[in-house]
Amino acid sequence: MILRSNLPKLREYTSSAARVLDVGGWYQPFNLATHVIDLHPYESRRLHEALDPEDEERYSEATWTVHDVCDSLWPFSDKSFDFVVCSHLLEDVRDPISVCRELCRVGKAGYIETPSRIREIFCKERLLFAKYLTGAIPEIGFYQHRWFVEAEGNHLRFTAKTAALPASRRNYLTHADVGRKLTEAESGLGLFWSGNFTFEEVFVDIRLDYPAFRRRALQWLKG
Repeated sequence: MILRSNLPKLREYTSSAARVLDVGGWYQPFNLATHVIDLHPYESRRLHEALDPEDEERYSEATWTVHDVCDSLWPFSDKSFDFVVCSHLLEDVRDPISVCRELCRVGKAGYIETPSRIREIFCKERLLFAKYLTGAIPEIGFYQHRWFVEAEGNHLRFTAKTAALPASRRNYLTHADVGRKLTEAESGLGLFWSGNFTFEEVFVDIRLDYPAFRRRALQWLKG
């Protein structure tokens, strides 16, 4: 979780909810969830990385469902959960559109968090050129992620993150460009939603879209 400032609000919303689903909760389990759906089994969950270690687990092995969340339909009925949590999953999966559709189907309300698109094009390392000369390829954003995620109100847009990102210096930002580290708010995208939210995959010409987004991001960061 990047947006730790949202955790108190998340705990407030879920502590009194009767049924809470954590979608993809294996890596950083949310203890206030009553149910979890994940590809990995219950016994392998990363207890030491719980989002809310101060809370006791409300889920159990009996309420842990092993399932590929990109495969519809999930084994839950419509609007069967008071709240659904999906933290740092959508940017990873092969089909975020399918996952979003199921989030809206099974949940009455929820919280989604991903890295911001700005964070996904930001390289924290310094002396970047020198590293390139030695053959070292610095990490830009998070190498394992498949999608840039952006939000406009309650609408999510997914743009494919491709190998073209590090191919051109016009596509990404460095510490030297910004002159500082990114803040928490700049690094994460958090969406609390109720009823439903909308979503789409955006198809772009990456030769134009990648450098154009970098220019807009740098302008915004420098105010």
